[in-house]
Amino acid sequence: MNQSSYATRLSEYINAMLPSAHGHQRKAIFDFVIALVAVQSCCQAKLARFFGNQEAALKRLARWLRNERLDVAELALATARAIVAQLPLTGPVRLAIDWTIEDTQHLLVASLMVGRRAVPLFWRAYRESELKDRRSGYEREFVCTLVTEVLCEVSPRRQIITADRAFADVEFFDLLNDLGVSFVIRSKGKVLRAG
Repeated sequence: MNQSSYATRLSEYINAMLPSAHGHQRKAIFDFVIALVAVQSCCQAKLARFFGNQEAALKRLARWLRNERLDVAELALATARAIVAQLPLTGPVRLAIDWTIEDTQHLLVASLMVGRRAVPLFWRAYRESELKDRRSGYEREFVCTLVTEVLCEVSPRRQIITADRAFADVEFFDLLNDLGVSFVIRSKGKVLRAG
């Protein structure tokens, strides 16, 4: 793919993802994505060096990162939907759900299984202090959003969710059954099944 078609496709993608964003916001995202691809680093100083005037680029980047009008949750949802729109129209859609921890931030991640790889599709971040006595509720809310909003164009009968034993509780199973989604959840060794 040549540079011109790459830039055109990126611009079209940003416009589709952020239809309500102001032109300057779209331009900033475009410029910083190009810089990220070129320098292959998230270091602000390296990104600023990509542009001619480093001081102006740093100020512009700082303003963009602090911009409250850009709704991160909305952008993440739109990006996930764009990925889902590229899925084949038939066949199973395999998803893996798991927690990952970075310092004091916990990420609940839904990844799309592509062959033997897991491609992050959708995630939510929580502070460690927010999780006490709320973790299971956050998991159920996350899966409900995943199935009804992110994967809304994919029949629940095609969806297969896998997760580890931390997700193995009756309320979680009931939610997945109510949503009509198939699931494989690892459980502890000595589980008694009633009935």
